[in-house]
Amino acid sequence: MKRILSIAVIALISLSLWAKAERQTVVLDVDIHCQGCVNKIEKNIAFEKGVKDLICDLETKTVTVTFDPTKTDLPTLLEAFAKINKPAKVHEQTTASDESQIDTDAQTGASTLQ
Repeated sequence: MKRILSIAVIALISLSLWAKAERQTVVLDVDIHCQGCVNKIEKNIAFEKGVKDLICDLETKTVTVTFDPTKTDLPTLLEAFAKINKPAKVHEQTTASDESQIDTDAQTGASTLQ
């Protein structure tokens, strides 16, 4: 009996690790300016098919979405944001080389527009 229970526990742990491995995370820039916007996103996007986790950051105006790619994809998520009048785009992160260039420009007083 103990052996069967041990095998069942190991199977459940393996299954949960396998399921988590298939998740993807994307950071989106969204025009959120108040707690009402955050509530609207949490109320609607959190229940989209495949969404596993949702974190809104009002300060940076970003939303981090973790989803199951076998149930949804990025275009579908972007469409869901558009449906609630909160258009989103993939957040472009600054690379280390970009940051060093910004630091150099700040020290020299140079200004660059991209």
